[in-house]
Amino acid sequence: METWKVTTSSVIAIRMFSVAVAVIGATGTSYAASAGAVSQDEVAIYKSVLASWFDGKPERQLVDYHLGASPSATDPELQECTKGLRFAGDARATQESLVGVDFEGGAIHLIDGSKWNPNDPGQAIANGKSVGAAVDEGLAHSLISFSQATFSYDGRDALVNFSMVCGSLCGSGSTIHLRKSGTQWKEVNRCREWIS
Repeated sequence: METWKVTTSSVIAIRMFSVAVAVIGATGTSYAASAGAVSQDEVAIYKSVLASWFDGKPERQLVDYHLGASPSATDPELQECTKGLRFAGDARATQESLVGVDFEGGAIHLIDGSKWNPNDPGQAIANGKSVGAAVDEGLAHSLISFSQATFSYDGRDALVNFSMVCGSLCGSGSTIHLRKSGTQWKEVNRCREWIS
């Protein structure tokens, strides 16, 4: 006969599962996908951001399959993006990944961003390359990274962090506010933009 030992961690795990079931039941949608997987809405968001980045024409691009923590809707720097919206939660702790996501066309190459090394334009210029050639090489080997998405209570709005890095002083990024229309996600605005 097996004996079950109730520990604090098992009680916490059961409570977390109960909360997740309650949220799914209340909204009809699961935004807290199982560890390792992303929801269909998140995939659609990443595809929309990439299409916007490439102006609709997919090009070869390295994308980190690791996803960062979701943006916090309560972050004071995001107040302009989130004005009038109510978000379901902040900074999910799940370890989601883009592994297995099919980015049609084969132009998107998912890699482990922790093993990526840039073709740093600054270094190439210091080694005698022209500015144009150095920047072109850097951009051709740039790395795009995403966060997990933060969704509004009604599931119609989302926030996601986006960054493109091509060297030590070569990159840009922002937190993007998107809104769902039918099955498509469209950019509404960008907050907390940075460039280096």
